[in-house]
Amino acid sequence: MIIGRINPFIRRVEFGGLDVQDCSERLVEDYARRNFVTAGGWALEAMAIDGSPTAQKSATPGIDAQRVDPATGDYHLYAFKSGTVTRNSDIIAAIKQHGRRAERLIRQNRSSGGVHLNYSVLTGKTEYTFDDGVHRPSSAETWSQMFGLEQERALELALAIAAEAGKLVRHDASVHLDALVLLVATYLEDQTNPGRMDWDFVARRSMQVKSSWKDEDAERHKRAYAALQATDYVSYSEADDDE
Repeated sequence: MIIGRINPFIRRVEFGGLDVQDCSERLVEDYARRNFVTAGGWALEAMAIDGSPTAQKSATPGIDAQRVDPATGDYHLYAFKSGTVTRNSDIIAAIKQHGRRAERLIRQNRSSGGVHLNYSVLTGKTEYTFDDGVHRPSSAETWSQMFGLEQERALELALAIAAEAGKLVRHDASVHLDALVLLVATYLEDQTNPGRMDWDFVARRSMQVKSSWKDEDAERHKRAYAALQATDYVSYSEADDDE
């Protein structure tokens, strides 16, 4: 996954004359940070749904949650984002398409309540806006709607849950990240110039048909795993089996 995401143009400019070890450390660091943010977004979504007295996970792809207002019978559909992103027409168009699909399912169940589509940023949005049929509540409004509390109380609860969750997260993954760096560095090393990045192969792998590089790819993977097996690294699953 890491190898497949390397942009041979941008990364080569960014990394300059770094050797293969330094490049691999940067690539793995970026990958780990991105994954933590992604996992955090999933956790926030689960927290919003599980902490709500009325919301549930939506069965419609592209819609993260739905809740029914007990006072009006209206359905509120939510597409969650963990933080502010550059909003473009493609994102909004997709949300509207998913919303229409969810509304059809709701109507099939003979619901007569209204259906409201919400694009909800869980942190970073400070004001409510509405455009082209899509509600964009502030982050505080979103938490308030999900928890059924006033905004201040809803934010206090959300932050308290996050603080407790932080105590349960295993933060030190250095052993596993070091193993990943070894795999990446061994895979990317230029065999004719030890210690250097093989940018020619990266370019070929990212832009040419698979048949032109699949054999070399397999050999590089084999070489990388052999290097890892030569260390005393133990994966999570193996450690769990020992326990």
